[in-house]
Amino acid sequence: MHEILLDIQQRLRRQEYKNEEHVRLSLVARVVQELGWNVWDPTEVYTEFKATRKEDHTRVDVALFTHDFEDTAVFIECKGVGAFAADLAAVEKQLRDYNRDHTALFTIITDGRHWRFYFSFTSGEFKDKLFCKFDLQQDALDEVAGCLDAFLRRDNIANHSARRKAEAYLMLGKKERALQDVLPDAQKLVSQPPFPSLPEAMVQLLAAKGLTIAPAEAQIFLMAAPPAAQALAFAEPGGPALARRGPAAGSPGARPKPAAPKEQPAPKPTAPRVAGITADPTPAGQPAAAPLGERFELQQGPARATAYLQPGGALLVAAGAVAAADAAASLSAGGAATRQRLLADGVLEPRGGQLVFTADHLFPSANAAAVALVARSINAQTAWQHPSGRQVRDFLR
Repeated sequence: MHEILLDIQQRLRRQEYKNEEHVRLSLVARVVQELGWNVWDPTEVYTEFKATRKEDHTRVDVALFTHDFEDTAVFIECKGVGAFAADLAAVEKQLRDYNRDHTALFTIITDGRHWRFYFSFTSGEFKDKLFCKFDLQQDALDEVAGCLDAFLRRDNIANHSARRKAEAYLMLGKKERALQDVLPDAQKLVSQPPFPSLPEAMVQLLAAKGLTIAPAEAQIFLMAAPPAAQALAFAEPGGPALARRGPAAGSPGARPKPAAPKEQPAPKPTAPRVAGITADPTPAGQPAAAPLGERFELQQGPARATAYLQPGGALLVAAGAVAAADAAASLSAGGAATRQRLLADGVLEPRGGQLVFTADHLFPSANAAAVALVARSINAQTAWQHPSGRQVRDFLR
């Protein structure tokens, strides 16, 4: 899926999709086929489906059906790239009308680049049924792939896990949903004067909507947010990737540069104390000998590691972990800078075509650790495995 999404992303950037038919045939059909739908079976992938009995001209561009028909049906309305942004309300009304006679589980609007998912079996106005959206051209591909897999893969539609996940989001409290909804705009705000932190930007945007939250609430939310949000939240000020950008140090109008949390190896001569647990001193090059918090394992290609979750969301990667030697094209500039710093500090050491951690190392988040290990964009929540099957974010609530 990642290779297909990368190809589509590049084609979007080259503006190769010229009209609605290009989006439907060359993009949407390609995605749903990869997600397990038989595009050659017109009873399963039904194009130009007549959704309403009394209006012959009202047809769904692509309707997906399993054996349950309405309980698992998905309606997809395709537009030319950028075509629905100007009048989203009118398009949402069109989607609502599709469900008058045949109620689909999910109704999706996409122009190829922007995707919006609506859960039909819930009350309220149609716009309030939105539970998932992403920008295929700009968002991290692992995040996009995760959304598509969760909510559009045929097996997940048929076994109702997609429905359960959509219901779970719509059942979130008002503050959590509001935080989720302002996150994309907050990510843009941090790169503009006066260059607020991500939690500060979220507080500011919610205040404009009449909702008051404390910065600490935004920070707690970000600790459990998707990896892309975590990467921005913990990016070092002035850094090359998702970090906040401002005037150069020493230039007129420059603010004092706040101290960024440093990623440093855990001290070896004395036993570290984490959450009231004392560990025995660990020789360099050996994994930690005693538990230092909830234990997680990562195995992704050549990368493998054991790590321990710390209070506040930091992750201690144990010595002996192996990182991928070759970086993928999707590795962010911030991730590349982190790996270079670890190499310069001797924390990462080349050994027989691999990069090995010579000492325990504390990362500010599970995402920062995963990116440094696998050397590409990755969903840290699924990369780090806990014996219970729970995700990192589950321990931070």
